[in-house]
Amino acid sequence: MPATRETTTPGRLTSAILERQAGIFDAIRSGTDRNHRFTRSVIESARQSNRDWIEVGRRWVSSPTDVSGIYDALSEAIGNGQARTLALSREWLEDAVETQRENRELLRRGLGDAREAVERAGASVPQFLRRNRLVPARDGDRASPNKASPDK
Repeated sequence: MPATRETTTPGRLTSAILERQAGIFDAIRSGTDRNHRFTRSVIESARQSNRDWIEVGRRWVSSPTDVSGIYDALSEAIGNGQARTLALSREWLEDAVETQRENRELLRRGLGDAREAVERAGASVPQFLRRNRLVPARDGDRASPNKASPDK
């Protein structure tokens, strides 16, 4: 027995809903993965910064009169900290741009599917509803449902 329109339409609808949900869940998952990677980078940056400053303290304790050695360790710790801050900022910005791109694409696909469904529904509206101006005509005319039919 061939599939009728009534049996295929709900199947298409549920398939479209499931596809949209899968896209949303994928976007959420990738955002969570990016957040996890960034958090790990922040933690590693803090650990490395701690090591750099311990090295400054170690040099100062080992020889408090070695001003140039302490200054070298101090300037190295500050420079490394600035480099890590720049790297974290760049990583955060790249992740934000990637998240925005994914969300924009997901929204574009969803709106395109909705537009297509509305166009299909408009094409299947019975002729008497269009004649009585209860729905817009196919040519884009917008009529109020309170206006009398032009045929009367």
